[in-house]
Amino acid sequence: MTRVGVLGLGRMGLPIARNLLDKGFEVIGYQRRPSPDLISAGGTQADSPADLAARADVLLSILPDIDAVRAVVSGPEGTLKSLRPGTVHIEMSTIDVAEKAKVRDLVQQASGDLLDAPISGSPSMVPPRLATTFASGKGESIDAVADVLAAISGPWVRAGEFGSGAHFKYIANLLLAVHTVAAAEAMSLADKAGLDLELVQRTLDESIAGSMVWKRFGPRIRSREWLPAPGPIETLHEILVQIDAYKQEVGSRTPMFDVAKALYDDAMAHGRGHLDVSSVRDQLTGKIGPHS
Repeated sequence: MTRVGVLGLGRMGLPIARNLLDKGFEVIGYQRRPSPDLISAGGTQADSPADLAARADVLLSILPDIDAVRAVVSGPEGTLKSLRPGTVHIEMSTIDVAEKAKVRDLVQQASGDLLDAPISGSPSMVPPRLATTFASGKGESIDAVADVLAAISGPWVRAGEFGSGAHFKYIANLLLAVHTVAAAEAMSLADKAGLDLELVQRTLDESIAGSMVWKRFGPRIRSREWLPAPGPIETLHEILVQIDAYKQEVGSRTPMFDVAKALYDDAMAHGRGHLDVSSVRDQLTGKIGPHS
């Protein structure tokens, strides 16, 4: 049985660990505080990243930022302390590619490898296997962990050379932001026109004008149900900032993205980061209190 070491058992990491367990993998988890949820699901807990690396055949991490990734890999009790030669580390955090590449280089110097493999989808999409993983890096390393990639959630894609996974996710989240703003704008106009919003939703769901965002987010936009938030603005906004930097780096014009990002910037400035991304409707209509 392949033993997968999961570093980070938060809103994404824990459901990924459960999916791996469901597919028959042995899962060893690590986070700074014990995770009774992992234990109750059938996993075990490591005492440190180094302890986890010594016991696991494959490593997987999904963490909030580059500092957290550096800490679990090259920190005093990081995975490099006990990494077994040939170990592949599936790194799923959405962080700067150049900084992640520096961590990969350290892993390769220790005779392992690290893939850039971010996942596209909200935490609620992981358990039903609807989230997509974009795996990028050395082909032989991807081959070595293909069975793990297939068990993480939904489909996985060979994105290309290292860093292409992040760029795939940038494209996905650019579309998510733009489509969400377009859906909110259309619903707001329909409301101003006095139309039956449920009828508008139902009519457009399967039309050429519809989209998956319209279909999935439309009911929430229509009813202004922003909490609980399956996909908080603050999570999306972190990625929008990365997209903004990357598109400037490569010299790509993105007028639709720029408008969408400005609205989400405004939402963050008004303390609405904890609300669902669909609450951008309020930025369009001027209902921008922090707890609407």
